[in-house]
Amino acid sequence: MNSISCFKNFCAVFFLTALLSGCGEESKPLLQVGAKAAPFTLELIGGKQSQLEQYAGKGLVITFMSSWCPCSNQSMPFMKQAYEKHSNGEVAFLMIGVQDSRSKFEKFVEKWQAPFPAGYDKGDKIANNYGVSSPPTTFFIDKNGVVKRAFYGNIAEKPQEFQRWIEEII
Repeated sequence: MNSISCFKNFCAVFFLTALLSGCGEESKPLLQVGAKAAPFTLELIGGKQSQLEQYAGKGLVITFMSSWCPCSNQSMPFMKQAYEKHSNGEVAFLMIGVQDSRSKFEKFVEKWQAPFPAGYDKGDKIANNYGVSSPPTTFFIDKNGVVKRAFYGNIAEKPQEFQRWIEEII
């Protein structure tokens, strides 16, 4: 095998590993349980802005997702269900698009008819502040702005736990 073939094989294995790792629990977010959630300003689809402080006094589920990620797509029905179940105002939901183009993320939001606010994280600045390395990553923040749980992975694989985690921040 010549060096060009070896390099091509290495690149193929590296790419496949990177793609598949988007659904596992190999890496964990840097923002730790018990820490205060990092403040942010996010431009929402439609032009309004969302800031962390506007969610004070209620639980907040922040999920970082991408259109290309299979686990993000599999998680969306569970996010929508949870939003409908908790539409009483005690918990807010926010989706942040990462590692994607703005147009693809907006199409993702439209495709899933996300009933909660969503915005594109240009340059992944918010994701970097939260230590998000891959989508989907979801943070559960209590009414005092404290991170109660961080979950990296496919919500569809833990639907009962997901509902329990939301209950913990109410």
